Amino acid sequence: MRKCTLPILPVLLAAAITGVFIPAEAAHAQSKPSTDPRDQEIELLKKEVKQLEQRVDTLEGLDQKVKVIDRKLEVQEGTQQRKALEMPIAKVGDEGFSLSSPNHDYNIGFGGIFQGDGRFFTSGSDKDVGSTFFLNRVRPIVTGSLAKYYNFNITPDFGQGKVVLQDTYLNITYFDFASLRAGKYKAPLDIERLQSDRDLEFSERSEIQNLVPNRDTGFDLHGGLLDGRVFYDAALMNGVPNNTASDTVDIDNNDGKDFVGRVFTTPFELSENEWLKGLGFGFAASYGDERGSTTSSYKTYGQSTWFSYTKGVTASGLRTRLEPQAYYYWRSFGLLGEYASDQHSLNRFVTVGKGGPSIRQINDTDSFSDDGYMVQGSYLLTGEDASYGWVKPTHPFDPRIGWWGGWELAARLSNLATDSRQFKLGFADPTVSAKTATEYALGLNWYLSSNTKWQFDYARTFFDAGAGVPGAVKDRPDESVFESQLQISF
Repeated sequence: MRKCTLPILPVLLAAAITGVFIPAEAAHAQSKPSTDPRDQEIELLKKEVKQLEQRVDTLEGLDQKVKVIDRKLEVQEGTQQRKALEMPIAKVGDEGFSLSSPNHDYNIGFGGIFQGDGRFFTSGSDKDVGSTFFLNRVRPIVTGSLAKYYNFNITPDFGQGKVVLQDTYLNITYFDFASLRAGKYKAPLDIERLQSDRDLEFSERSEIQNLVPNRDTGFDLHGGLLDGRVFYDAALMNGVPNNTASDTVDIDNNDGKDFVGRVFTTPFELSENEWLKGLGFGFAASYGDERGSTTSSYKTYGQSTWFSYTKGVTASGLRTRLEPQAYYYWRSFGLLGEYASDQHSLNRFVTVGKGGPSIRQINDTDSFSDDGYMVQGSYLLTGEDASYGWVKPTHPFDPRIGWWGGWELAARLSNLATDSRQFKLGFADPTVSAKTATEYALGLNWYLSSNTKWQFDYARTFFDAGAGVPGAVKDRPDESVFESQLQISF
């Protein structure tokens, strides 16, 4: 039987071709995208994760850049803060001009008070005093503090044609209840004298000033107690004649010193009762030996001399001053009053004998007492609150908008009576010096701004004795004076 066989070469070739294309087709079939929705969602999530990873990488790079920038800003801010801490603080306002260290331990302030006056007599006055324009006070003021607790004040005065050092002192203030002042300043005695010159309701102080000291030099322990409701002063000072110009009392001419003490209280200052809040009262006194000092002369509102001692009279020893004082302020109403007593010893040399060897001089010494009082009332017509301090107008003067500043009426009565024994014993001459002086004064004050005030005053003073001839003593002619003062203060 004949066998049938297939050619071997064609078979092998067909097998090879089949082996190559069939797997490739199978692989090609496997690489086709899946039509399963879950697989497609997975692929999308993978892409989103990859994009998020890229964003995270980008943000990390930005974060590093931001940190570098923040660090640079911190360095710059630190530098600026250090510079700011080293820069002084400047202030300008109605209280003046000041420079201060950032912690306020060191500061200096610049202020001043400038007063231009016009004084016109309508009757009376001394022959040496006449109607005139003049600069009453011209005082640049420098204040400040060193190391927080050491405060100073330097106040020269160029007014009235003189140059004097009005105030200069150092105040050590570690404690509110006890501070120490040393230098030249107002003696802590008289309530009207202690009121700031810028705050006076009249351009001149009352007759009481003839019985109290002006400036003096020494030490003063002072402070406030009971939350500032009680104030005290205990001063040891050179001792000066009454109302003496400050340019003549810088150096004492005797070993004796004056003790000056004052207590003043405002007991209802913290009360809710507005009727009582503005009440204050106190007592002051001085005691000292002023042997050899010059004597005082007493002056009127117009600064004419109405009392002086006879030639050769000097202070001979102890001097005691007593002064109860008070004020009361309620809304627009103000009241200020005081009583003053000055007990002093005087000395004069008297020539006795009828002639030849019998003529000799004897030392005549005696003690006398001069007394006085003052009452002063005021009312602010424009409704501002009255105060012992400065009055600031509610509506400063500005005619463009119909503001006319603050207006105040003031009235004052003051009296001073000298010891009549001084005339009987020859220490004073009744034909030259009056025995008493009584002053009536009316004032109208215009507060144009916080720093500007214009005052219009009229004062009339009546006298007992002070003129005529021995044996026919007459009253000194009444003095009437109109005075206007324009003031700038800061």
